[in-house]
Amino acid sequence: MTLMNSKELEYMTANEYIRDISIRFGVIGAGQKGNKDADIFAGYKFTDGTPCYPTLAVNFAQTDMTHLQHIPQQDRIHFDGMRGAARTPSLVVERFDPAVNPQANQLRSQLALIMEQKFSNVDHLLVTIGAGGGVGTGWASLTLQLIREGFFPVPVTFLISLPFDDMDEIANALLLLEEIKEFLRIQNELFDPNEPKPLASVILTDNKKIYHDFELKKGTRQMQNKTLSWKDEGNHAIVSTLHELNLIPANFGSDNVTYDPSDLLKLIQLSGGFLTVAKARLEPDFTLDKLEAKMMASIHKGYFSCGHRYRTATMYGGFVLRPSSAEFFKDIKTEAVIKKVIAECNPLFRMRGKYGDPIWNEGYAVIYTIFAGMTIPDRFSELAEELKQFRDARKLDEGSSEKEVDLSAAIESVGQSSFNPYQKKANAFGGSGWGSGRPSVFSRQKQSQSQVEGTSVVNRFARLRDVKLHDRK
Repeated sequence: MTLMNSKELEYMTANEYIRDISIRFGVIGAGQKGNKDADIFAGYKFTDGTPCYPTLAVNFAQTDMTHLQHIPQQDRIHFDGMRGAARTPSLVVERFDPAVNPQANQLRSQLALIMEQKFSNVDHLLVTIGAGGGVGTGWASLTLQLIREGFFPVPVTFLISLPFDDMDEIANALLLLEEIKEFLRIQNELFDPNEPKPLASVILTDNKKIYHDFELKKGTRQMQNKTLSWKDEGNHAIVSTLHELNLIPANFGSDNVTYDPSDLLKLIQLSGGFLTVAKARLEPDFTLDKLEAKMMASIHKGYFSCGHRYRTATMYGGFVLRPSSAEFFKDIKTEAVIKKVIAECNPLFRMRGKYGDPIWNEGYAVIYTIFAGMTIPDRFSELAEELKQFRDARKLDEGSSEKEVDLSAAIESVGQSSFNPYQKKANAFGGSGWGSGRPSVFSRQKQSQSQVEGTSVVNRFARLRDVKLHDRK
């Protein structure tokens, strides 16, 4: 599979349009899934051959990074003595916890130095992980803690893929999503709507949906005798869509309504919630009915669909990349249909946003629609129900009549895990040890409130909250 994974990128590359990007993202891919996404980002180049995105891969298992094609060895971060995390996020959290690991502060300093060298000129960090695995899930939880401590000088966005058909991974994913939900709730108390958010946005993809989409594609006559990797194809489809979204405002203009890089930056950095992207191709002949149907299908059935609660969106945005000769897209009725589709998801008066229509010289149109600032999607509760069903079925098979409901299943699965292949017998763990804000949901050690309050480490996030709330009195 080449980097030319979309017709749009093929056109932009062939015509040397990739001269700039809207947001200077630095990309960190943690865990095997995150490494693969980051490797795709690392392969994207400007027309002059320089990389579009400075990129790091982070993993506790060196073998997981063996087959990366575009991230050089010096940008593959592995911590000595680690040989994986075995779907146990606590191993990552504890590795960077000063109360558990005496080398934690040294590791944090090492990480800070690497990131300063790699990301000195970025506007924003994109952290991509697979929720459910040990390294990726643990790294996301660690990232939340580092944000609380003011570790990152620029906003952070998560790109997270959700698991399916695995009890341990679903349990890990549920607890991570719960931690993100709580983080966003507090963040929204601290920051005004017009302020950039430390956790700018969270983008989810659903492996269950992507798997079934490619399963149907494999069943078609054209694909029956061809190899189809749903993971590879899905990764490329997701990453290329985000790359296109970042390229188009910076490289294509309009004679009608522009969508500038600043418009995209504003939407990404101010929304502070769950964000989704929809992409749809519209071939001629262009009609209003086709436009409406394609937009609706992309929003509700596209690769980023996770049962999003569009009624909770605070911002929207997007653009139609339209043929230069297609006056259809400048017509008032076309604009009305686009507004109608968006308003059916959430009335426009409830959101801030803008929709543009940049021009290119291809014969078809591509429609990109973004909703941002949303609350946690329905896929969260569906995952909790799936986990309950898995556990109930297992207990039924074991002859047990015990039943568990809601999120307690995930808490039990993760909280009872004591697996640690790196723990020495003489080690004694003495507390959660963050000493700064709320401990990670994956921290297996408990600490009293008095111990937390007595720590010498400054809780910058809590302090910021106190200052902001005091200013509003």
